[in-house]
Amino acid sequence: MSNFLRKKAKILFVCFFVLLTCTACSSPRGKDGKTKVDQIISNEEFKVKRSDVSIENMRDAKLEKEYKKLDKDDEITIKPTTFKQAWSSGWFDGLIVWPLATLINKVSAATDAGIGIIVTTVILQVVLFAFTAKSQMSNQKMQEIQPEIQKIQNKYKGKTDQQSQMRMYQETQALYQKYDIHPFGTMLVTFIQLPIMMGMYYATMRASSVIYGSFLGMKLFNTPMYAIRHLMVGSIVVYILMVVCQLVSMMLPQWQKKWQDKKDHVKKHSYREENQTANAMNMYMYAMCIMFAFIYVSWPLAMSFYWMVTSIIRIIQQLVLHKHMNANKK
Repeated sequence: MSNFLRKKAKILFVCFFVLLTCTACSSPRGKDGKTKVDQIISNEEFKVKRSDVSIENMRDAKLEKEYKKLDKDDEITIKPTTFKQAWSSGWFDGLIVWPLATLINKVSAATDAGIGIIVTTVILQVVLFAFTAKSQMSNQKMQEIQPEIQKIQNKYKGKTDQQSQMRMYQETQALYQKYDIHPFGTMLVTFIQLPIMMGMYYATMRASSVIYGSFLGMKLFNTPMYAIRHLMVGSIVVYILMVVCQLVSMMLPQWQKKWQDKKDHVKKHSYREENQTANAMNMYMYAMCIMFAFIYVSWPLAMSFYWMVTSIIRIIQQLVLHKHMNANKK
């Protein structure tokens, strides 16, 4: 039991370290809400008006002084961002943010910013799935058996003695073995997706195609909160669709478990207990969805596109994995 907890603590520590590293990056936007001029990632040289960018807290203090002397209508030349320049800002910028922003810019150059984000998201999810297919299958199973795990936890609720805790651990492990689940393997998906999500956040904040581009008339650099304040219907619809898709992707494993139990004519021996467990799980999912909605309302609309497409892909993956798992049972 102690070894189990030590391993879990190590993994949580690594995840926490990665989260701190990712979120330690300075904000790409200045106090005026505009992107800092030295934070813009571009694939080609172009010019912007001094009034369209922020020049505060630049890395090059000498250049910052020169830009401050410019008039609002004077132009600043933005040069292509190289990997070497991105790497000089840190491994996160070099290995994650710069490649994502560059890919978005390249696709956007042939289409538009919205398509650039959608294509980049699809490529990301396909690559991630190729490396984490087994972990995602374990994660799918883990979500489907959450009511059973909750039932075990409720069984030993309030029992703090070592013997009861050991029994709860053994019953939980037996459940994992029954469904061939590897608990720590499921953390791999979150571990990988966390820096990717933060990378996309910074990439959409810094990619020139997103900052100065649009999709179906929607400015992707604006936030859903800005869209709500100015009654921008298209942007508000995208934000709502993102929240709905996120909720469906989170709830789908539970719905699939219920549908499969009905199909297999599984009898409910303790309806009241299972109903309480299901309600608790639903409340947790709703709370998570509200938290995501609260976070994304102040992030660029581009991130709502990213998360909406990601959620749709996850829904498709969950349906395919569920079908595959049940086919193997037969």
